[in-house]
Amino acid sequence: MLKRLVLIVMAFSLSGCLTLQRTETEYPRAADYQPVGFRNVRFSATDPNIPARLEADARKDMQLNGMQRFDVLALSGGGADGAFGAGVLAGWSKRGDRPQFRMVTGVSTGALIAPFAYLGPAYDEKLKDAYTSGVADSLTKSRGLLSLFTPGVLDSKALYALVSTYVDETMVRDIAREHLKGRRLLVGTTNLDAQTGVLWDLGEISAIAARDGSAGKMREAIDLIRQVLVASSSVPAAFAPVMITVEPVSGGHGVPTGPRPFQEMHVDGGVTLPFFILPESMMNWTVPKGLISGGHIYVIINGKITPQPDITPYNALEIMGRSLDTLTKAQARGTLISLYAFAQRSQMEVSEVSLPDEFIEGGLLAFEKDSMRRVFYYGYQLGASEKLWKSDAPAN
Repeated sequence: MLKRLVLIVMAFSLSGCLTLQRTETEYPRAADYQPVGFRNVRFSATDPNIPARLEADARKDMQLNGMQRFDVLALSGGGADGAFGAGVLAGWSKRGDRPQFRMVTGVSTGALIAPFAYLGPAYDEKLKDAYTSGVADSLTKSRGLLSLFTPGVLDSKALYALVSTYVDETMVRDIAREHLKGRRLLVGTTNLDAQTGVLWDLGEISAIAARDGSAGKMREAIDLIRQVLVASSSVPAAFAPVMITVEPVSGGHGVPTGPRPFQEMHVDGGVTLPFFILPESMMNWTVPKGLISGGHIYVIINGKITPQPDITPYNALEIMGRSLDTLTKAQARGTLISLYAFAQRSQMEVSEVSLPDEFIEGGLLAFEKDSMRRVFYYGYQLGASEKLWKSDAPAN
């Protein structure tokens, strides 16, 4: 039923039945905008300067800590099926060979998991609670007729409340501590105004607050991180977009006289990035020799990646839904193929796991407690087993 409601609202949106009034009338293309009070905490997935920035960051880290392995965890979207990834991580901890990742990335529900995964097994119980305790039940509540006048069938306030339950000062300080060791925590959103993915450095946001030392700056960092995580997991049409206030960076090229803050519209990171270790502008990049001492890329896909043959009903809504599902799976397979090629060039290994075809539980919007528990415990059993990882590039 929820899936059908989402599709109906998407159909209304496409036909112009929904209108969101915004005070912004022109997109500020000429200036570099950043969140108010936080500089250098994000970058566009299409920014051609990213390779140079990352290489400089890696060389600085190498000078401080020496050459190290570069183990990476990438977490995909999947809505309620994020319970699978949460279970895999808990089971992997139980198995005893889960590494401390140099970098953790996530989009959509993967973004919600990412801070817990980054902070390690000590946060496994909280992660389990988030996906199995029933706190996500509130996400299934429809907004009824209100959804016909504003975006989102489901209640975004419930999603924000869920994120706020776990993202607190203790978590932000823990993230800052690990960031200062040279580890990185990145999550992706989609900027609909710019029509591009945006990668957010949650570690740098946390570190800015920790260095400042004031209660006010910590409050701002917590609020911004919550906004980003909610935005990344806001499935279009299911949840309303998140409006993030940004301001022009001093000295940015082409900044107009008397520039004002601008509110950007951000939605699910999975719209532009099914998962990532690198933004799209870097998939042909090769890590320069001497920067890392080997490494392993682990990818947890919170859902199924292979095509699921079935009869598609001959009506507009079902065709739209089936098309979106097909697009998402195709993007994930294509991203995996590019990832394997990158890893081969950079002498890194790749392992990935996804829900198998024979598993029939769960679903994108199946937030009911019993359903999420079954998905979690399936992931847990797989994570604790010797059959966890696949290591062959997928066929496209």
